[in-house]
Amino acid sequence: MPNPKLFIILNALSFQLVWWAGVLAGNQLVLLSILLILGHFLLSQSPRQDLQLMFLCAVVGMSVDTVLTWVGVFVFAETPYWLALLWLAFALTLRYSLVFFQKIHMFWQALFGGVFGTLSYIAGAEFGAVMLPYGLWVSGIVLVVIWSGLFPVLLLISRGEHAASLTQESQQ
Repeated sequence: MPNPKLFIILNALSFQLVWWAGVLAGNQLVLLSILLILGHFLLSQSPRQDLQLMFLCAVVGMSVDTVLTWVGVFVFAETPYWLALLWLAFALTLRYSLVFFQKIHMFWQALFGGVFGTLSYIAGAEFGAVMLPYGLWVSGIVLVVIWSGLFPVLLLISRGEHAASLTQESQQ
Protein backbone atom coordinates (compact mmCIF):
# COMPACT_ATOMS: atom_id res chain seq x y z
CA MET A 1 0.00 0.00 0.00
CA PRO A 2 1.40 3.42 -0.88
CA ASN A 3 1.47 6.10 1.74
CA PRO A 4 -1.65 8.32 1.79
CA LYS A 5 0.02 11.32 0.14
CA LEU A 6 1.38 9.17 -2.67
CA PHE A 7 -2.05 7.58 -3.11
CA ILE A 8 -3.62 11.04 -3.46
CA ILE A 9 -1.07 11.97 -6.13
CA LEU A 10 -1.66 8.67 -7.96
CA ASN A 11 -5.41 9.27 -7.73
CA ALA A 12 -5.08 12.73 -9.29
CA LEU A 13 -2.71 11.53 -12.03
CA SER A 14 -4.92 8.56 -12.80
CA PHE A 15 -7.96 10.81 -13.23
CA GLN A 16 -6.00 13.11 -15.52
CA LEU A 17 -4.88 10.16 -17.63
CA VAL A 18 -8.45 8.89 -17.90
CA TRP A 19 -9.63 12.38 -18.90
CA TRP A 20 -6.95 12.87 -21.56
CA ALA A 21 -7.32 9.32 -22.91
CA GLY A 22 -11.06 9.79 -23.29
CA VAL A 23 -10.97 13.28 -24.71
CA LEU A 24 -8.13 12.65 -27.15
CA ALA A 25 -8.78 9.03 -28.14
CA GLY A 26 -12.46 8.45 -27.36
CA ASN A 27 -13.23 4.77 -27.00
CA GLN A 28 -9.85 3.67 -28.37
CA LEU A 29 -8.15 3.82 -24.96
CA VAL A 30 -10.93 2.50 -22.73
CA LEU A 31 -8.72 -0.42 -21.69
CA LEU A 32 -6.17 2.04 -20.27
CA SER A 33 -8.93 3.77 -18.30
CA ILE A 34 -10.23 0.43 -17.01
CA LEU A 35 -6.73 -0.55 -15.90
CA LEU A 36 -6.22 2.77 -14.09
CA ILE A 37 -9.53 2.38 -12.26
CA LEU A 38 -8.68 -1.20 -11.33
CA GLY A 39 -5.28 0.01 -10.13
CA HIS A 40 -7.04 2.33 -7.71
CA PHE A 41 -8.75 -0.63 -6.10
CA LEU A 42 -5.57 -2.65 -5.90
CA LEU A 43 -3.95 0.17 -3.91
CA SER A 44 -6.94 1.40 -1.93
CA GLN A 45 -7.20 0.78 1.79
CA SER A 46 -11.02 0.94 1.57
CA PRO A 47 -11.97 -0.69 -1.74
CA ARG A 48 -15.53 -1.62 -0.71
CA GLN A 49 -16.39 1.95 0.29
CA ASP A 50 -14.66 3.31 -2.82
CA LEU A 51 -16.70 0.95 -4.99
CA GLN A 52 -19.96 2.05 -3.38
CA LEU A 53 -19.11 5.71 -3.76
CA MET A 54 -17.86 5.22 -7.32
CA PHE A 55 -21.09 3.61 -8.46
CA LEU A 56 -23.38 6.01 -6.62
CA CYS A 57 -21.68 9.18 -7.88
CA ALA A 58 -21.09 7.78 -11.36
CA VAL A 59 -24.78 6.89 -11.73
CA VAL A 60 -25.70 10.45 -10.78
CA GLY A 61 -23.16 11.95 -13.19
CA MET A 62 -23.95 9.60 -16.06
CA SER A 63 -27.66 10.28 -15.58
CA VAL A 64 -27.06 14.03 -15.86
CA ASP A 65 -24.97 13.54 -19.00
CA THR A 66 -27.59 11.22 -20.49
CA VAL A 67 -30.31 13.83 -19.97
CA LEU A 68 -28.07 16.52 -21.50
CA THR A 69 -27.53 14.25 -24.50
CA TRP A 70 -31.25 13.51 -24.84
CA VAL A 71 -32.10 17.23 -24.85
CA GLY A 72 -29.37 17.96 -27.38
CA VAL A 73 -26.88 19.90 -25.26
CA PHE A 74 -24.29 17.20 -26.05
CA VAL A 75 -23.83 15.27 -29.26
CA PHE A 76 -21.30 12.45 -29.52
CA ALA A 77 -20.05 10.89 -32.75
CA GLU A 78 -20.27 7.45 -31.11
CA THR A 79 -21.47 6.05 -27.80
CA PRO A 80 -18.99 7.56 -25.32
CA TYR A 81 -17.98 4.58 -23.20
CA TRP A 82 -14.94 6.64 -22.29
CA LEU A 83 -17.25 9.19 -20.61
CA ALA A 84 -18.74 6.52 -18.35
CA LEU A 85 -15.21 5.53 -17.35
CA LEU A 86 -14.40 9.17 -16.76
CA TRP A 87 -17.33 9.39 -14.35
CA LEU A 88 -16.09 6.29 -12.52
CA ALA A 89 -12.62 7.82 -12.23
CA PHE A 90 -13.98 11.23 -11.20
CA ALA A 91 -16.07 9.66 -8.44
CA LEU A 92 -12.89 8.10 -7.05
CA THR A 93 -11.28 11.54 -6.71
CA LEU A 94 -13.94 12.83 -4.32
CA ARG A 95 -12.47 11.07 -1.26
CA TYR A 96 -8.83 11.46 -2.25
CA SER A 97 -7.38 14.09 -4.57
CA LEU A 98 -10.45 16.36 -4.33
CA VAL A 99 -11.16 15.77 -0.63
CA PHE A 100 -9.93 19.29 0.22
CA PHE A 101 -13.16 20.63 -1.31
CA GLN A 102 -14.99 19.02 1.63
CA LYS A 103 -13.43 21.62 3.92
CA ILE A 104 -14.67 24.70 2.09
CA HIS A 105 -18.05 26.40 2.22
CA MET A 106 -20.75 25.11 -0.12
CA PHE A 107 -20.74 28.46 -1.95
CA TRP A 108 -17.13 27.88 -2.98
CA GLN A 109 -17.85 24.26 -3.86
CA ALA A 110 -20.62 25.48 -6.17
CA LEU A 111 -18.39 28.17 -7.68
CA PHE A 112 -15.48 25.81 -8.32
CA GLY A 113 -17.82 23.11 -9.61
CA GLY A 114 -19.57 25.53 -11.94
CA VAL A 115 -16.32 26.89 -13.34
CA PHE A 116 -14.18 23.77 -13.58
CA GLY A 117 -16.93 21.29 -14.44
CA THR A 118 -17.97 23.56 -17.29
CA LEU A 119 -14.39 24.12 -18.45
CA SER A 120 -13.86 20.37 -18.59
CA TYR A 121 -16.71 19.95 -21.08
CA ILE A 122 -15.72 23.02 -23.08
CA ALA A 123 -12.15 21.70 -23.31
CA GLY A 124 -13.58 18.35 -24.39
CA ALA A 125 -15.55 20.12 -27.10
CA GLU A 126 -12.46 22.03 -28.25
CA PHE A 127 -10.64 18.69 -28.64
CA GLY A 128 -13.59 17.24 -30.56
CA ALA A 129 -14.71 14.73 -27.91
CA VAL A 130 -18.21 16.22 -27.72
CA MET A 131 -20.19 18.65 -29.86
CA LEU A 132 -22.18 21.47 -28.28
CA PRO A 133 -24.96 22.19 -30.83
CA TYR A 134 -26.45 25.04 -28.78
CA GLY A 135 -23.15 26.86 -28.98
CA LEU A 136 -20.52 27.66 -26.44
CA TRP A 137 -22.44 30.31 -24.49
CA VAL A 138 -25.77 28.54 -24.10
CA SER A 139 -24.10 25.21 -23.37
CA GLY A 140 -21.70 26.93 -20.99
CA ILE A 141 -24.51 28.60 -19.03
CA VAL A 142 -26.43 25.31 -18.80
CA LEU A 143 -23.29 23.53 -17.59
CA VAL A 144 -22.43 26.24 -15.04
CA VAL A 145 -25.91 25.98 -13.53
CA ILE A 146 -25.81 22.17 -13.45
CA TRP A 147 -22.25 21.84 -12.14
CA SER A 148 -22.83 24.53 -9.50
CA GLY A 149 -25.36 22.18 -7.98
CA LEU A 150 -23.89 18.85 -9.01
CA PHE A 151 -20.43 19.24 -7.51
CA PRO A 152 -21.63 20.11 -3.97
CA VAL A 153 -24.14 17.23 -4.18
CA LEU A 154 -21.41 14.78 -5.20
CA LEU A 155 -19.22 16.05 -2.36
CA LEU A 156 -22.13 15.61 0.04
CA ILE A 157 -22.66 12.06 -1.21
CA SER A 158 -18.96 11.31 -0.80
CA ARG A 159 -18.97 12.77 2.70
CA GLY A 160 -21.95 10.61 3.62
CA GLU A 161 -20.27 7.56 2.14
CA HIS A 162 -17.06 8.46 3.95
CA ALA A 163 -18.84 8.89 7.26
CA ALA A 164 -20.72 5.62 6.73
CA SER A 165 -17.50 3.79 5.93
CA LEU A 166 -15.81 5.16 9.05
CA THR A 167 -18.78 4.06 11.15
CA GLN A 168 -18.72 0.59 9.63
CA GLU A 169 -14.96 0.27 10.15
CA SER A 170 -15.21 1.36 13.80
CA GLN A 171 -17.95 -1.22 14.44
CA GLN A 172 -15.81 -4.08 13.13
